[in-house]
Amino acid sequence: MKIELKKITIWNFKGIKSLTTDFTDETTILGINGSGKTSVYDAFLYLMFGKNSHGEKDFELRPLDKDNNPIKGLVLSVEAVIEIDGTGHVFKKEHTEKIIKGALRGYETSCCIDDVPKKVSEYSEYINDIISEDSFKLLTDLHFFNEKLKWPERRKVLLDIAGKIGTPAGFETLLSNLKGRTIEEYKKVLSAQRKALNEEADEINPRIDELQRGLEGYAEITNMAALEKKRTEIKTKIAKLDEKRSELFAQEKERQNLIEYINGKKTRLLEREAELKSDNITVKKLYEEKAQIDEVVTDKERVAKELENEILVKDQQVRSKKSIRDHLTGDLNRIGQEYRKAASAEDDENCYACGQKLPAETIDKARAAKKEQLAKLVKDGNELKKQVDEAQNLISMLEAELKGKKDQLKKATEVLDNLKESRRVSFQIIDKKIATRPEPDFTKDDRWQEIMSDITQGEKELGESLSVQLQKVDDERTELEGRLADANKTFAQADRIKDDKIRIGELETKEKELAQQIADIEKQLNDIDGYKKAESALIESSVNSKFKHTTFKLFEYLINGSIDDTCEAIFEGKPYSAMSCGERIFVGIDIANVLSEHYGISAPLFIDNYESFTMPMEANTQTIELIADRKIKKLIVKNMKKEMVENVN
Repeated sequence: MKIELKKITIWNFKGIKSLTTDFTDETTILGINGSGKTSVYDAFLYLMFGKNSHGEKDFELRPLDKDNNPIKGLVLSVEAVIEIDGTGHVFKKEHTEKIIKGALRGYETSCCIDDVPKKVSEYSEYINDIISEDSFKLLTDLHFFNEKLKWPERRKVLLDIAGKIGTPAGFETLLSNLKGRTIEEYKKVLSAQRKALNEEADEINPRIDELQRGLEGYAEITNMAALEKKRTEIKTKIAKLDEKRSELFAQEKERQNLIEYINGKKTRLLEREAELKSDNITVKKLYEEKAQIDEVVTDKERVAKELENEILVKDQQVRSKKSIRDHLTGDLNRIGQEYRKAASAEDDENCYACGQKLPAETIDKARAAKKEQLAKLVKDGNELKKQVDEAQNLISMLEAELKGKKDQLKKATEVLDNLKESRRVSFQIIDKKIATRPEPDFTKDDRWQEIMSDITQGEKELGESLSVQLQKVDDERTELEGRLADANKTFAQADRIKDDKIRIGELETKEKELAQQIADIEKQLNDIDGYKKAESALIESSVNSKFKHTTFKLFEYLINGSIDDTCEAIFEGKPYSAMSCGERIFVGIDIANVLSEHYGISAPLFIDNYESFTMPMEANTQTIELIADRKIKKLIVKNMKKEMVENVN
């Protein structure tokens, strides 16, 4: 795809008041610093992507006054004819003030493509379909690739240009071990394994030394047979105690049944005592008297509650009817106002336009219409008056009923309060009589004596609690476990000597195995370094073969023999950071040519600071050269067709 800038028209953009110029395959823009050369480039980038040559979206694009404030009342406009594969298209952006109630409230951007208005988002999508912003920067900004792209991104682009690169020979075994991993990933795996193995190997010698020092500290153990017999006797006693403990838990179910039986008898004893206490005629009559008093109070409370509910209903009905009455009264007042207005209006017998007296027939019709209107208003008013009176009568009736209910509630409340006070006094007297009645002698009751006898017999059979019996077993077991621990400690010491000797042999064998594994990994890591050196040579050769003048350093060979990725352009032995301005332009053109060919896109190449460039121009695309010249006060645009001078105010 070939993209060429054919013409640009700029109004009120940065320092350019107005500028219209054509472009050819090679166009030169000259002027002193500040004359607007870079502003032309910024205007083109603003038109395309809404940014300036520094990649900034928020930049000062409007002309400024002497106080460094945007000049008001200006319309900023950039329009360009861009030819895409031989077909010309007109792109336009306008940046206008947003005025609300006479005050500046910001700015608005409008876009057009071939005179068709577009939303900003539609405009951006259209441009992006032609060429993405990143691709445009790569192809049109000579400094973007080497100065603005991070080196990993530059390296990725170069490897993409180089395409598929062959595999170095002689590393078949190494490659078969990758199992889908990259060389770098496999190197990380091996390095991690080596680190882990070294750490494990570093720990073995101290462990062997520690075990050997432990062997020297152990005392010689004699008469192991007697010690073993003693330990066996202790274990037998502990086992018997454990059996006894299990038996106690097994018997606990029966014991719990007996406890439940005793508790049940105690509950029955309390119930019998309660029966004896309440089993006399006087107490029953007193409780019946309290129940009768409660029943009277409860009945009066129910009556009062019913009256409260009826009052709520009546009150709601009154408010509802008053709302209807007020609405009808409002309508009646409105009709009255209309009637008075119509009745007081004078009959107009003259024409409002010419002032001549109207025909008698017209006057009569107007008077008849007025009479008919007044009659209708009277009829409507009478009907509303009737409805208002009916509503008021119903309200009066409901208010009377409401007052009656409230009077009833007041009387019922007074009666209820008196009854409650009377109940309180009566209950105090009755409760005192109940509390001061004589206590019965339970021991004279045969049933009570029978229950008490069952409880006494059950408690004798129950014996000590499970917790007390278990504590005795546990105390004895604790003493035996202490004796067993002393015996086991001696046996453990003997076992430890035997185990430590075996462990020392195992660690010494493991130490040899680790040393061999580390050596195997070291060999593979050396193979990886050799592979990377061979591969890096292939990659650099493949990448650099694409460029005419520029070479790239893609690998950094470190002192320890390892290789790190990098990416830096080289020209005649100089790294990009050491190149002159002209050399950087020359290298940038070389890179732009390769990228343009690789992506199949040719775009206008803006070359700033062209005055510092004295090397051959080898660009394979349209070029626009920006030259600073202290002798040229006003911007000059030169191309192959003509020379024209534009005044930039």
